[in-house]
Amino acid sequence: MKHPHIRLLLASSLLSLAIGPVPLRAQAEPTPHLGRAADNKILAQQIVNDLMKSHPELILCGLHAVAPGAEAQTMIASSQDKIGKSDDDDDVAVTKERKMILVPNAKEPNKFEVQVPLQDSGGNVIGACAFVFRYQAGDDEVPLLVKAKQIRDDIAKRLPNRDALFRSI
Repeated sequence: MKHPHIRLLLASSLLSLAIGPVPLRAQAEPTPHLGRAADNKILAQQIVNDLMKSHPELILCGLHAVAPGAEAQTMIASSQDKIGKSDDDDDVAVTKERKMILVPNAKEPNKFEVQVPLQDSGGNVIGACAFVFRYQAGDDEVPLLVKAKQIRDDIAKRLPNRDALFRSI
């Protein structure tokens, strides 16, 4: 046969005839339960709540860090019910590589996301801050980066170290 994919299809068809019908399984795993922001009783969540009240230009806010006893970085505080959501490679790169991300939302042109490294009061990188600002396509993005860094610096004043993020309130 010239086409290997036909050979594979034929082999799988013969195998299914030999072993009989196989029950179908769901293709995707169910979404893991994510925590509610209202149930998140740590300082990081209080900071997010305070930011959302004092910065009307913000649509969303989230803080990412490695929780005590965890190995991977996750969403530890958010203005949405996404507590515990696994971080993607971009979120981790903001922390580990000290990258800053500025990106308009492709689906919603009135939103612009800025991610910057989260720092403690000593300037140590302890996670990542994600801010989604109100935006109009064509607006200058530089002021949004400046604003994100100002907010991040204000957060740092409240954090003597990474562990403070997880202090019960």
